[in-house]
Amino acid sequence: MTEFLEIPFLKNAVIGGILLSILLSVLSMFINLKNWSFITVGISHATFGGLAIGFYMSISPTIVGTLFAIIVGLLIAYISRHGKIHEDVSIGILFSMSMALGVIFITLTPNYNTDLFTFLFGNILTITTEDIYVLTIFTIFTLSFIFFNFQKIMYCCFDEDVAYTSGINTSFYYYFLILLIAVATVLSVKLVGVILASAMMILPVAFASQIVWHYKALISLSIFISVLMVLIGIYISYQLNLPSGATIVFLYSLFFSIIVGIKTTLRKINVLS
Repeated sequence: MTEFLEIPFLKNAVIGGILLSILLSVLSMFINLKNWSFITVGISHATFGGLAIGFYMSISPTIVGTLFAIIVGLLIAYISRHGKIHEDVSIGILFSMSMALGVIFITLTPNYNTDLFTFLFGNILTITTEDIYVLTIFTIFTLSFIFFNFQKIMYCCFDEDVAYTSGINTSFYYYFLILLIAVATVLSVKLVGVILASAMMILPVAFASQIVWHYKALISLSIFISVLMVLIGIYISYQLNLPSGATIVFLYSLFFSIIVGIKTTLRKINVLS
């Protein structure tokens, strides 16, 4: 393991993976409380459109992808609160349009195959030192914002109407959380890719909630599990030459299924006894 971490790009992968695990696990708490699973799917697919446009225009794909994801995320949030069509329909339309744009612009870009695979499924081994700096700053900012506004955010998640009548600016926290999720999605592309980014925002607390219930324990356990899954996934993917993102999400899903299976079996045994 010491020799493994002495390789520069693997060291960046481990540091980036740990930072993303912490960031996505904390956001996962609010995503599950607000039932935003499908919203994260829409934002992650929208990211692909932005990345492809940036790649086609020879502008930083991360910057363009972030702006595009934020715009689509805020559109989804606005339609969810004020639109006259069902939320699922609006999300489906927006992420389909974004993916279509992404495919069109990637196709128009020469030598796109490798980059397309990286966009879709991730390659954590491509994380650079600059990515680490950006990820560190954003993670610190996000965790600080959540720490200082935790009670208000939780209040909005559990009962937004009562929170509003209590004087809390619920719209601000609603849209700002969507914005944080959009940026985190773009930053997680190199870890797991566009297609699997939403899974890393849903699985942490979904997994931890099978074991503990209190919100502090949920966040702590989800961070621990995420870091563990990412480290094991990076190691296995490197040793077996597998896509890192797909390996991490597969391991996560596998262990989640095992935990659910064990709980179901124990419940049946208790019922029978």
